[in-house]
Amino acid sequence: MRDLFRAEWLKIAGNRWVASCLIWIFPMMAVGLTIVMGLILALSSDARTGFSQDDTYRWTDNAIGVWSIPNNPIGRLILLGFTAVVFAGEYQWPTWKNVVPRNRRVALILIKFLALGGFVVLAFVLMSILWTLGWGLLTQIAGTSYGPHITGKVLSEFAEDYVLAAGLAFTSTIISAGYAALAGMLTRSILGGVLVGFGLTLAEGFSILALLLIGWFTDFPEIVHAYRFLPFYNLINVSSWLTENKPLAMQPSEEGIFADIIFSDSLAFSVAVLAAWVVGLITLTAVLFRRQDIT
Repeated sequence: MRDLFRAEWLKIAGNRWVASCLIWIFPMMAVGLTIVMGLILALSSDARTGFSQDDTYRWTDNAIGVWSIPNNPIGRLILLGFTAVVFAGEYQWPTWKNVVPRNRRVALILIKFLALGGFVVLAFVLMSILWTLGWGLLTQIAGTSYGPHITGKVLSEFAEDYVLAAGLAFTSTIISAGYAALAGMLTRSILGGVLVGFGLTLAEGFSILALLLIGWFTDFPEIVHAYRFLPFYNLINVSSWLTENKPLAMQPSEEGIFADIIFSDSLAFSVAVLAAWVVGLITLTAVLFRRQDIT
């Protein structure tokens, strides 16, 4: 299993242009933005004054805030493009034909999910480190504080939030990979995998509109509660719990029959729903992959 994981990791990293443009671009952006902002602060006293007016910069917020990127709609689409190349590319570059006969299919697909998720998490760990250190440099240039002071309690709370944020990014990646894997199996091409995967992700996000229409025409407003069981809503809800320590409190519509409906779910609820999606997508992918004719 370790050799299989290493082979998958090297295969993912070997797509240098794709990995650089869709994954490694995030750590590079952290460095680039830090350099640009540092030059502005170093050369402009007005910029330093404006920057130092807000003395609430916290390294904990910067380190955890980075993890909101793979969980928002744009970040999910970028991850989906990357995962589509990784999965659908196996069909377009007929590598499955060489790998599958020598390995169990279920183990192969599970390792691919694991390696892909780990690869993305590693990139964002690097970005969070660079971004946190970069803001530390900016606060030094501007002459403002950068708390909180490191104590056992601060580190303990930070570690708990950081692990949860990283786990959420891993979950978002696995869900995107599940969409991409299913799309790749159907289309057997990278472009088809990207288009179908994008379509599934966008349909998931905008499904609230369809549910509102169905509820309005059928006079059954409670149907919009189905949106609470989709990854899109729960990823944002968990992010809200991480960054603001409160639920998303989403109201589909402020007027008409939907006025009394508000989504305000607990962290445990969203985590459970996301876990169910991860297990379900991986299981479905593995079952279909076992039955598929690779040749």
